[in-house]
Amino acid sequence: MTQLEGTFRVVSWDEERYDAADGQPTFTHARVVHELTGAIEGEVSICYLMVYRPDQTASFVGLATITASIGEQSGSFVMQDVGMSENGVSKGRWVILPGLGSGGLRDIRGDGHFASSAEGASYLLDVSL
Repeated sequence: MTQLEGTFRVVSWDEERYDAADGQPTFTHARVVHELTGAIEGEVSICYLMVYRPDQTASFVGLATITASIGEQSGSFVMQDVGMSENGVSKGRWVILPGLGSGGLRDIRGDGHFASSAEGASYLLDVSL
């Protein structure tokens, strides 16, 4: 396994409420684009489903398509993203979904985690190419 570390920043975030029942948690869906730098250079396009608690903490699940270069290899792959946001910090786990890669990243496998806050955002993935 190879360890990949780097940072990311939000390029766009479009979030809309989809369930507005009184007395129920707030449900939203978001389309998000991140720019990755570091060991992975490229772009992430994510679709999230999110639920907010009354204290404004949130849980989220998403599917992310990464179009990027890792060293000499370039292509795309898909990750599952599951996490939580609280106190201005979002943390989660990324799992690369097998069989959904293309190009030089066709056979990538692995998982990792990320954290983001107002101070910045970073990722760490353990992968086999």
